Amino acid sequence: MPAFQLQISHVLGMDAYGLYSLCTSIVDPLSGITMFGMDLATTRAVSIAHAEGDPQRAARATGGSLRVVVASGVLVALCIAAAAPFIAARKHDPALVAPLRMLALMPIGYHVASVFLIATQAKMVMKFDFWARGLFQPLVLLALATAAMHLGGGVLGVCAAVVAAMTLTAVLAARFFGREFPLGVALRAAWSQPVDRALLRMGAPMVVLGLVWNLQGAVDLWALADSDTDVAAYKACLIWVVSLSQVRNIFAPVISATLPPLLARNDVAAVNAFIRRQNRWVALLAMPLCVLFAGFGEGLLYVFGRDFLIGVPALAILAVGNLAGALAVPAYVLLLGGKARYSTLAGASCLIFQLVSLPILVPRYGITGAALASGSGMVLSQLVQQGFTWRLARVHGFSLGLAKVFAASLAGLAVGRLVYAALPALIPVRFFGGVAVAAVVYLATLVALGLHPDEVDVARSALGKVRELTARLRR
Repeated sequence: MPAFQLQISHVLGMDAYGLYSLCTSIVDPLSGITMFGMDLATTRAVSIAHAEGDPQRAARATGGSLRVVVASGVLVALCIAAAAPFIAARKHDPALVAPLRMLALMPIGYHVASVFLIATQAKMVMKFDFWARGLFQPLVLLALATAAMHLGGGVLGVCAAVVAAMTLTAVLAARFFGREFPLGVALRAAWSQPVDRALLRMGAPMVVLGLVWNLQGAVDLWALADSDTDVAAYKACLIWVVSLSQVRNIFAPVISATLPPLLARNDVAAVNAFIRRQNRWVALLAMPLCVLFAGFGEGLLYVFGRDFLIGVPALAILAVGNLAGALAVPAYVLLLGGKARYSTLAGASCLIFQLVSLPILVPRYGITGAALASGSGMVLSQLVQQGFTWRLARVHGFSLGLAKVFAASLAGLAVGRLVYAALPALIPVRFFGGVAVAAVVYLATLVALGLHPDEVDVARSALGKVRELTARLRR
């Protein structure tokens, strides 16, 4: 995905990349309305039907979710298309209208694919999501966007490539769904089955939650909308730090499958032990990424172009804010325990903080001010959310193992930055040298402090697989 973004900035230029980024910042927050909470509804309905051995009912439930997603997606796309001229007039840029209208179609294909893939995950089949979203989608997106740009399609061509890639991913996801459930039953239900009002009631609270969180991730870009250069540099920062939240998403299927029974038994000790373990595992992956973004951002932004280096301070600040979001594993207790409204309140606290602070910080500090507002807001919202989790469920994600991960990461950052400063003043040399040393120090410090028995078992298993693969290659 960074390669796709790099293509735009290098082929079309920084201003065009800023225009594209502004379009996505408008469409993405409204994308949550398109989903309309059907991810949660699909997971619940399909998992229950699968447990009872009724694939027909699982397929019909998926079809009902598809009907809602397509209907809401078309409605959102029409609203964006109608509002595009007014948005362009506000920005004084008529070139915004056509790309924005094209990109408004993207959430339909994206979320149709999501419904199909979520249904297979509810059956604990995880490989299809990896094949469709992890491999097929980014590769096809890169290929189509590259072709569109080199054929002279400009930003509009890129937006058309995005829509086409999401649509093709939806087709592939449907084929994968058909391997586990009757696809024809799902499609007929999507076409003719009346919308289940209970489904809508279940999805509505998630729409509010998703809209709040998506707006929280977009208002900082809107505050920079007067400068395509600032938008482009800030978007480049976001491209990297989004991987911190994706680390937590790796563990989401296991958490969603394991946590509800523990909550149903009201076993607070077991819930705490599970949440702390998952939070520690997220930190093992997320903390080194945070060190990479906060301590060595020059190398990451340099690949977009030298002009993007104005975003180095913003990248460091955003990394800290997004780390707080990555370590918010205890929030699943609220989401899966029927208390999503408290997560909505936490998200609203962040949004309100941004709306107050952005007009103050952006005129003074530019993209660094936007990052300060966003990063501080994210930390604030996660503190609020953690407070709700503790007050309502007596659950938290802190542990001695988590403290060890933080200590090892800080040690890696300190030594890596010293090496970075001592190397010749070439960004690639400094970047790779500093990052390599930071990684070695991080791992060595973790081992010295003592890994948790769970991590020892995982490490042994990983080393065993590496040895097995090496032996096969030698043969």
